[in-house]
Parts: sequence; structure tokens; C-alpha cells
Amino acid sequence: MTPEALDRLRTEASRDDYASMTRLARALHEAGLGPREVLRECYGVVLPHELFVIVDGGMGRLRLWARFTNQPWQLAIPPDRGGPAAVPTSMIDTELRLFSEDPDLMPLFRMPAVAFDTPDQVVCYRLSALREGRSTAFWLPQSAPARKAQRCGETMLEVLHGEHFRAVRRLKEEQNDPSNWGAGSVDDEEVEEAYEALERVRELQRQAAERQGDSGTT
Repeated sequence: MTPEALDRLRTEASRDDYASMTRLARALHEAGLGPREVLRECYGVVLPHELFVIVDGGMGRLRLWARFTNQPWQLAIPPDRGGPAAVPTSMIDTELRLFSEDPDLMPLFRMPAVAFDTPDQVVCYRLSALREGRSTAFWLPQSAPARKAQRCGETMLEVLHGEHFRAVRRLKEEQNDPSNWGAGSVDDEEVEEAYEALERVRELQRQAAERQGDSGTT
């Protein structure tokens, strides 16, 4: 691809048009840029190492209790690994709504509620914080307006760890409840799966800290 054609894709790319962002990301990958550089080109900010350890691990293969958004995740996946996906998932509706209400928000994933009487939460970065070198995480109920976003952790992985830990604790409490029997009851396999997901988050935290230490950046 010629430099002129790549510049045209940069001009055409817009976060409210998923296809235009995937065209740019794919061209940047094919030009030899790595995932970190591709996302820096796409968003004009340096994304934290914690995001890339998840990309490297494979969002689906990690089997975390989170439903990842299309952007920025798909844009970081090189064509030789099957990305970026041509067709976005239904999370695109939430992404576009929040972008239209507050372009500073970068939705990352939807976290299922730990308790049955609370809503799912959408966890986000803020571009303004990323520009300042901070990977602060914010969240809001999935159906809430963007103005409801509140700080929920120093990092995305901190939030993931906290929610997975609470999920394990809730399942153990339910399993030990005398009423836990019959259809829908919590069994050992379900608790073990939750523990394994928590351990995967802890390993991601270790990898992210290692990368940050090696580079001296976020």
C-alpha cells in the first residue's frame, strides 16, 4: 500500500464507523506495525500493556467473565491471526451509543453482575487519562448514559481481578447454602471454573507488570 493510500485511510477512519477503523488497522498491520503501534495510530494515544497481554492471550481463549468490545480489541489482532473481524458483535450498539454521548470514553468490556439484583457494568478507559499516562478504569451500568461513568480502579486488570474474586466468593457462598440443591444449584465444577478464571487474571496481571517493568511505561 502506498503512503498516499494509507494517509487516505487515516483521514477516512472514524470511531463511529467500525469498518473504516478495521480498514485502517488492517493496512497498518500489513505495513509492518505491531499491535501497540497500530492502536497508537488509530487512537492517538499509547494503550497500556495490560490490554496487549489480553490480546496476546486471546480474548476468547482466556475464558474470562467479560464480554469484550469490538474496538479497540479487534483492531489489535493482526490479519495472520484472523483479525480485525469484518463483522462486529452486538456490543457495537453499546460502543456507538457511549461514543456519541462522550467520545472521551473507550469501552473495553461488559462485566456480568456478581449479584442478581445489580446490572451488568461496562468498563472503559478515558482517552484523556491515557494521554496523561494513566490507565484508570471507569464503569457504568450497561444501559446508563455516559455521564454516569465513575472511576472503579487504577487499571482494567484490577477491576477484572476484583470482579472475578467476588464471583468466586459468591459461588462458594451459594454452594455452602443449605438450599443449594436441585436444578440451578452451584456444583464443584462451576466453582473450579471460577477459580481458574481468577488465576488467569492474576497471571495477566503478572505479565502486564513484567512488561511495564521492562519498558518503564504504562
